[in-house]
Amino acid sequence: MPSRIKRARALIDALRVALLSPYPEDIGEALAGIEEAARCLETEGQELREGTRPPCEARRELKLLKNDLRICARLVEHGLAFCNGMLGASPVYTSAGQAAPVTGTVGGTLSLRG
Repeated sequence: MPSRIKRARALIDALRVALLSPYPEDIGEALAGIEEAARCLETEGQELREGTRPPCEARRELKLLKNDLRICARLVEHGLAFCNGMLGASPVYTSAGQAAPVTGTVGGTLSLRG
């Protein structure tokens, strides 16, 4: 039986694919999976605390999950930067047709614990 962490990784991967998709609806569909992934990890954490699963088995999977979350976080950050550039005050291109420099900072934060 696949572990709950593997299930959570599959759901996070679905989010990664949705973040790369040109259709915003895909992201909306992936959000339900994020809630399920959180429940999987909550149950897994409870089992680890109770000692019903050896921590060494979960350690590798958790490191992989952490990397998956970092990838998604970077995609979100890049998407925010892109949107801010498109909607911001500075033009996307100069009158000479060159890409305009992005100034200022991207608003908002994204935090990961792990």
